[in-house]
Amino acid sequence: MTTLLRSVRDPAAPTVGNWTLAETAMHLSQVWLVAPGLARRDLSGIYGVMPSLAGTAGDSLIRDIWELAEVTDLGVRSDPERDPGVLADRIEARAEAYFEYCEEGSADERRPWLVEGSSVRLSTLTGHLLNETIVHGHDIARADNRAWRIEPSHAAMVLAEFIVPVIQALDPRALTSADAAGIRAAYDLRIRGGSRFRLVFDNGALRVEDPPSRRADCHISADPVAFLLVTWGRRSQWRAIANGQLMAWGRKPWLGTRFRSLLRNP
Repeated sequence: MTTLLRSVRDPAAPTVGNWTLAETAMHLSQVWLVAPGLARRDLSGIYGVMPSLAGTAGDSLIRDIWELAEVTDLGVRSDPERDPGVLADRIEARAEAYFEYCEEGSADERRPWLVEGSSVRLSTLTGHLLNETIVHGHDIARADNRAWRIEPSHAAMVLAEFIVPVIQALDPRALTSADAAGIRAAYDLRIRGGSRFRLVFDNGALRVEDPPSRRADCHISADPVAFLLVTWGRRSQWRAIANGQLMAWGRKPWLGTRFRSLLRNP
């Protein structure tokens, strides 16, 4: 990631949403400030960038998951640095300090997450950092016309160690869309080369069942990289289906193409 940033040719190139490449790099550098701060229970670093947030959400950063987009934009606007090389230096320094900290603790230790009242394992914070790094690496590389490979094992790790634990940590209705209202369906999600999950939608609520309490209505076999990019809106599910990267079968196979629409991203 940092090698890519130091070789960027056009920091002003558009990436995701309304951000430029340099602004995406700034956001990523701040993720490497926030997640380690949550691990240490010390958010003074990010409060120095956004003092208005200090003390508003206890040991977490925000009170509700749907404040995240606004706070993320505030963070990017609050620091004027846009030199990708400088931001690469920040990421490297913060990563080194974080991994040194992790060597002293247990991956299963609980820590506050971004949203007030939620907690996750230390390993989930590491999964959070991996998620942001590989997905925004994809954004930056694409904007700069560079190659960027996401390892399937890394994508599978993000799904198992970050996305599913966050679903479990939040309110069951926090991440479902309006399309999930009235839907009662159990999905057997099989990540190729990775883990298997039972995700159950129940009239607007979503829970992860382990062990499952009911028979699956729809089975999905997913390439981990394709599933991750579809999840974050970086790839069309129809392209992934056409390439055999997403496959559905079972009693109600048509639920497979509806799965993504039942979720919303903060």
